[in-house]
Amino acid sequence: MTDSANKTIEKLKVSINKLIEKYEEAVYVRNNYYAELCKIKVELKNTKDRIAEQEKKLEQYELKAAFASDDVDNVQAKKRIGKIIKEIDKCISLLNN
Repeated sequence: MTDSANKTIEKLKVSINKLIEKYEEAVYVRNNYYAELCKIKVELKNTKDRIAEQEKKLEQYELKAAFASDDVDNVQAKKRIGKIIKEIDKCISLLNN
């Protein structure tokens, strides 16, 4: 082989090695991002579960407060109960479909 061909081959080897290093680095970074994404998804699910639980507690509290209030609040209690019944009816209709 000629000297210029050897230099070209060496340059290609260096370029290939750099490309392999960059690829391995990209794979490492991607794996780290994927692990972080999985962790965030778990945190999000836990947060959504806590929010749902707190919304249930709030709804129960509002319902209890509605029954413990005076006549003016009874109107609000009836509206709230009507809303809950509509939600229950909606759930039942979804289950029947």
